[in-house]
Amino acid sequence: MAISVHDPEVRSPQFSSSRMHVQIGDDFIQAGWTAGQNQCYNSLCPAGIVLVRSDIPLGGLRGPPGVRGSTQIVYDTYGLLKDKANGNWWLEFGGIQIGFWPANIFQQSLANSVEWGGEVYSASLPGPRMGNGYFPLLDPVDDAHVCNITLVDESFKVDKMVKNIETFSNNNHSYKVYEDLDSGLPVGHIIYFGGPGKM
Repeated sequence: MAISVHDPEVRSPQFSSSRMHVQIGDDFIQAGWTAGQNQCYNSLCPAGIVLVRSDIPLGGLRGPPGVRGSTQIVYDTYGLLKDKANGNWWLEFGGIQIGFWPANIFQQSLANSVEWGGEVYSASLPGPRMGNGYFPLLDPVDDAHVCNITLVDESFKVDKMVKNIETFSNNNHSYKVYEDLDSGLPVGHIIYFGGPGKM
């Protein structure tokens, strides 16, 4: 996936993330970016990842975030890929394998589901912003979004359109999510998400 990079306002102990979440039985792995202190998207957490690259640190800053309405969209690209030979789950960043979760730490070998989009956490109201902090207008220049989403099935066949998804928000007053299967852009299926929180 390619995910637009933003810097939503959060207060401790909140977090706001844009990520891919792969559910593997009762276990899961995630990749993406997070704003806030109360999160675990780096190698300081006991997440079981074995890093193979020290020049691409997890949890590091990737550059300036995108600004709504700017023609300069800032992206990070991530992949979570199962190794066909040994079952390990590899983390790719920018097309480079940077680490893996060993197959033996998971109770099952195949993923049940994959999620793309935003996630927020707050111990109390008001909630933090998600994405770029605005409701989506269905325009990549204006909105937080995920594109180039791809699935690889149990037979290792690649699906670059991923048509069998559903959108979900458990707080439609504060956050919105939309999808666009046919944007006319060369980025495949787009998922737009975001919102101001605070409600």
